[in-house]
Amino acid sequence: MDQVHSGREGQGGDSGASGGRARQAGASDRDQNHQPSAGPVAPAEAATAANTQEPRAKPSRRGKKSQNGQRNPAPKQTGEPQQPQPQPQKNRYRRKTQAIDGIDGDQPAAKPGLRARKNMAETATNWRARPAKDPLQAQDSNQGPEPAADAPQPKPPRRAFADHYAPKKVDAWLAAGRLVRGVLRINPRNTADAYVSLDQTPSAQAQRNYPELSNYVIGSSDDIYLGGSECRNRAISGDIVAVKILTAKAAQRVYARHRRGGDRRMDKMAADRRARMDRMADSVRAVSANMAPDDVTPCEASSEDSLESAENGRTGARVPALFGTVVAIITPNSDRTFVGTLSNRPPVAKGPSECDSELANVLWFRPLDKALPIMFVPKASVAKQPRTNEICAVHMGAWDAASLYPSAKYLRSLGERGSLEIETELILEENSVSTEAFAPGVLRCLPKTPWRIPSTELKYRTDLRQECVFSIDPPTARDLDDAVSCRELPNGNVLIGVHIADVSYFVRPRTALDRMAQQRATTTYMVQRAYPMLPSVLCEDLCSLNAGVDRLAFSVMWEIEPATATVCSTWFGRTVISSACKLSYDDAQHVIDGGHLSKSIACFEHNGARTRPASAQRRNEIEASIGWFYRLSLIMRKRRFDTGALSLHSARLSFELDDAGQPVACQPYAIKDSNRLIEEFMLLANMSVAARIEASFPDSALLRRHAPPLERRLEDVCRQLAHAGIEIDTQSAGTISDSIRRISDADTRYTVEEMLTQPMQRAAYFSTHAIEDRAEYRHYALNAPLYTHFTSPIRRYADVIVHRLLEASLAVHGNHVTAEHALLPPYYSPFFPRTNATGSLTTAIHDSQSILVPAPELLAIMAHQCNLRKDAAKKAQDASSKLFLVNYLAATALRTGAPGVITQAIVTKVGENGISFVTPMFGVDGIIYMDRIAD
Repeated sequence: MDQVHSGREGQGGDSGASGGRARQAGASDRDQNHQPSAGPVAPAEAATAANTQEPRAKPSRRGKKSQNGQRNPAPKQTGEPQQPQPQPQKNRYRRKTQAIDGIDGDQPAAKPGLRARKNMAETATNWRARPAKDPLQAQDSNQGPEPAADAPQPKPPRRAFADHYAPKKVDAWLAAGRLVRGVLRINPRNTADAYVSLDQTPSAQAQRNYPELSNYVIGSSDDIYLGGSECRNRAISGDIVAVKILTAKAAQRVYARHRRGGDRRMDKMAADRRARMDRMADSVRAVSANMAPDDVTPCEASSEDSLESAENGRTGARVPALFGTVVAIITPNSDRTFVGTLSNRPPVAKGPSECDSELANVLWFRPLDKALPIMFVPKASVAKQPRTNEICAVHMGAWDAASLYPSAKYLRSLGERGSLEIETELILEENSVSTEAFAPGVLRCLPKTPWRIPSTELKYRTDLRQECVFSIDPPTARDLDDAVSCRELPNGNVLIGVHIADVSYFVRPRTALDRMAQQRATTTYMVQRAYPMLPSVLCEDLCSLNAGVDRLAFSVMWEIEPATATVCSTWFGRTVISSACKLSYDDAQHVIDGGHLSKSIACFEHNGARTRPASAQRRNEIEASIGWFYRLSLIMRKRRFDTGALSLHSARLSFELDDAGQPVACQPYAIKDSNRLIEEFMLLANMSVAARIEASFPDSALLRRHAPPLERRLEDVCRQLAHAGIEIDTQSAGTISDSIRRISDADTRYTVEEMLTQPMQRAAYFSTHAIEDRAEYRHYALNAPLYTHFTSPIRRYADVIVHRLLEASLAVHGNHVTAEHALLPPYYSPFFPRTNATGSLTTAIHDSQSILVPAPELLAIMAHQCNLRKDAAKKAQDASSKLFLVNYLAATALRTGAPGVITQAIVTKVGENGISFVTPMFGVDGIIYMDRIAD
């Protein structure tokens, strides 16, 4: 969801490498005979197979088809023996598997023969499948003599995975509707389950081929289910993949096989759980023996226990509606650096001693994220083998179809876990947060300092330096990317302005700086420091709207009727501003409460020629503007929630650190009226810009959508709340918000909000060409038909893209454009700035669209990259906050001598396996597992 923290819209809560063609991770369809490297091999097995005597094949009476499709005549029967045909190599280590590729009749390769069809059910558990072209094999000198050139060559073992389709075939089949595309995610709680969420509306051809997709709604319908690693076909979470929908018969086979494996896992987990519960029961009986009979109260299972047991049981499992299998990875997840442990222990039991020498050449990497596969690392690339508890970082490499495991490149050791520094480094690496310095090629894209706005640039900008513009931010903020202005009009209305730093002026398209910004995509805020998207000279100086200096900006201005806060007219422009002052939220709140600006706050004003210290009149204008913003924000916020908006706030912790970087104080971050003041106008600016760029480029706009919550999970949460006497009306976001407002107790209301966030889906960027129905553009939580991110270009690359789209729109349509949207009324206010500023920053008007507006397919890749990085940054920020909280609580307990810190918690669920709870004080939720108490 788009949540607002610290009064700064988009700063928290909701949070693709370039290239638009599908890439093939495995062997190509164009070269069926090529066997790519699949990791270490068993040399003794290869030599033995090469000398295996195979029976002679019977000559066929029918001709054989040649490559051009013609049937060649059968060989003549002569007295000479025929050349023996190669037979499949037998392998002593096998596993049962089911061929998924082509399971429903569409096979990428030729139909296999009888012997091959019999062998499809038995595949080698052989990650060392190919005895040729392996870099590790070249290091082994015990491979024996090569067989003669005319000796019969055995067929290699069957591949562990199906080959990926060639890019041309993927494009053709997507166009024909035989494949669909989407983003893959693996269930972190059960890594055997994976799902693909379609990222674009299924085509008419796809809906004809697969009627199940006829009513598919992106973000709301059931995702495509992938059962097991074979169906995932070497894809990992975050990959954009091409998927083939399985027929009912094929899906039934996949599901049956997958359920058998799941049942075995459940049986093992249940046995382990029973053993732990028995140990706990023994402990309870020992304690109860020393208690009076009246002190012992028998426990009775609640109806919820039975319900949970039924839902988790084998008979209660819900069968997915759509089954599929991955046939190609279109755009791989760019975040391929992972953390984990390295060891000599292979993932499966070793074979005979003949394999020991080859296994000694690799180390096995086990990621901390269980949704990732085990990987093998060449031992020669690791200078010193890490210790057992040492955490390492690797970069995932190629994953060949013949290998059960991908290769990886060793990067470095992070050390043993425990300290704040090591744990923070682990969080950064695990979420692929870039911490290295910017490359020289990136820094060469920056202007030389000291820098001043070129006089030629002023010709293409509207000069607003004499307007009363100021910023309101946290006191420690240094990247000031937004400011506001307010002026009373003669007709009784007010002219409100939101001014955003013009980062796109410095981050030019198709430059090294632009590519780096797209790769990082967002600034990541940890507890102790921030890791910026852009170099500091831009973040803190040239782009930051610091007080008393001229800065380039994009501005949105509205004429607003104050009694109802109704927008009468909207203006967009490229401007030059000079901020009068930088206020903190406390400064603004002091004025809201009836006070005055402190004399210690530096204020400035521009008199048309230069900037000077502000007069008393300018200070009075700033105070009056704060009052206008506050009164209008109250009306706008009330109307927003009355018309169906929903806000679910999560607790945000604020830490005080000592000189050594250790937390010494912790408290929830307080949200004040001054925070909400800024929030309302940032939301209005984002909605207005979304309407503008969508009206100008209906097929190439970058918007942000929020799908409705997952119905099944929402029903489960509401059922839990109903047991506690809390009824939630789930008809819409507005009815949910009304239900929450009726809860009087603050801790209970917070707990309900925390529980309701579980079924909510994350908001996501998208390209408008990918979704045909405009109704699906809607942002559920904001109850807005169109929404985007425009107000934070210093820390979000998506905003930079939106700025370019707005610039192209200005170059084509000017400062005012009308469309069928309430935020783009046809009336043009006479009080808007008079300007002759036309044209575009980077090019002439007729070229602006081709330069600034990405192609729809490229825009979709950019949106995907922004989604991945925003989610990763959010995970890193949350993990950093929990890390410092744990450290603070441990230090507090040690300082006080208590066994721990006691705080109030609210139980949200009592289930068969444990107790779920929420602590409002620290914003922590968790589960106390009953079967682990004994441990």
